[in-house]
Amino acid sequence: MTFSKSPEIRWNIFVRELEDVLQAHGLPISKLDDKGIAHSQKVARLQHSLEAPISFPTLNPEELERLETNVPLTPDERARLRAALAAAAVERALMDRMDPPTALMAADDVFHVLLARVQREPDSPLAGVRAGAGFGAAEEESGPLAAALDSIDRATLALHSARDASGRAKEVNTAAAEREFARALELLERMGQPADKTEAASRRQAHDEALAGRAEVAALTVPAGAHAKGDGGGE
Repeated sequence: MTFSKSPEIRWNIFVRELEDVLQAHGLPISKLDDKGIAHSQKVARLQHSLEAPISFPTLNPEELERLETNVPLTPDERARLRAALAAAAVERALMDRMDPPTALMAADDVFHVLLARVQREPDSPLAGVRAGAGFGAAEEESGPLAAALDSIDRATLALHSARDASGRAKEVNTAAAEREFARALELLERMGQPADKTEAASRRQAHDEALAGRAEVAALTVPAGAHAKGDGGGE
C-alpha cells in the first residue's frame, strides 16, 4: 500500500512533538546528528516518518539521554515527549486496524489524555499502554534491511512502554521488545554482502541499535537486588 505525502499532516506523533520541542530551542531535527544525539540514518528515518504513515521510529532510551544532556528541556517538554512515546505506540497499533487518518486522530486524542496525566502526576506510570499488543509482522517485500529496521522501531516502542509501566503491562512489553530486537538481529545476520558503503553503514548502525536495545531489555528483567548480590563476590 502506498500513501501520498501530505504537507499538512505530520504522521509520527513522537517526531511531531520532538520537532516542536527542538524548534523551541532553535534546532531542526537534522541537528540531532551534528550534536551526536542520533546517527544520520536514524535522523533521516525520523524526518521521513513525518511524511507518510509507513514507519514509526523514535529515539531510543540512550538517544533520549543524549538529548537531555545537549538540550535544556523544560518539565513540560519532557512531559510532551514522554506522552508522545506512549501515544506513538498506540498509533502504530491502530495503523494495522483502521485507515491512517482515523488512526492518527485516535492516537492524538490518546496523546492529549496522557499528556494531561503526566503533567498532573509526573511520576505516574503509563501502565495502560501496551506497545507490544497487536503488532503485525514487518513487511518483508521491502527487503530484509527495511524489515529489520521495522522490528527495531517496534521493539523500541515496546521498550519505552515497558520502562514506563508495571505489572502485566511491563511483562508484555518487555517480551515484545526482546522478540523484535532478536528478530532484527536475525534478519541482519542473514543478509549478504552490502551493496555499497551507505547500506553497510545503515546495517552497522541498525545492528548496534538492536544490540543496545537487547541490553536495555535484559536490564529490565534483572531481579531486584541481583546486582548487589552478584557484586558481593564468592568464596
